[in-house]
Amino acid sequence: MVRVLSGEGTDRMEGLSDGVFAIVLTLLVLQFEVPDVPASRLPAAVGDQETLLVSYLLSFVVVGLYWIIHHNVFQSITDHDRVLLWLNLLFLLSISFLPYPTEIIGSYGTQFAWTVYAINFVLVGVLMTSIWAYAARAGFTDDRIDERDARLVTIRGLISPAVFVLSIIVATSSLSLAFFTPLLIIPLQWVWVRYYQRRTGASNVFQDAE
Repeated sequence: MVRVLSGEGTDRMEGLSDGVFAIVLTLLVLQFEVPDVPASRLPAAVGDQETLLVSYLLSFVVVGLYWIIHHNVFQSITDHDRVLLWLNLLFLLSISFLPYPTEIIGSYGTQFAWTVYAINFVLVGVLMTSIWAYAARAGFTDDRIDERDARLVTIRGLISPAVFVLSIIVATSSLSLAFFTPLLIIPLQWVWVRYYQRRTGASNVFQDAE
């Protein structure tokens, strides 16, 4: 099958992606406004922004994590076609939308706001995993990646969106607990790394900081 707009290298995709990530990380902080209150009420006004601060920190960490994942994944993707270009654009669309639900959850702190916020992160994770799965299936990865590696990395990519789906369920009972549910990503990633090491018997770029 002839692939339209196919070619070697992914430098332009990575350059565009880095630019979008940089803008998003900057926009996240712009949701903060200095409270317009008398000095005596400033501590209370700043305290009222607690939820906004937590959502900002969580979003910054997760967006930063996906920047690292994107970088690591594209170290092993050597070629591209039109489909991969569009998948990457859709992924960047989901990333660029994040400042909006981050401000919503920070301003309202309701179950609905968390659901919108978590769904956005589910889309980010699914689309990032789709980029990798498609590239591996289309033969755009380098020779170090075999079918088993590709499958294991795809499974790892679904950990984060699965945890955010879980957080939506948790939010129906406790919104406060839902905020901490994404921390499950850390031990689950650790378990994946240990499993990967046992299956492959060797170190790999995908073990590092994804």
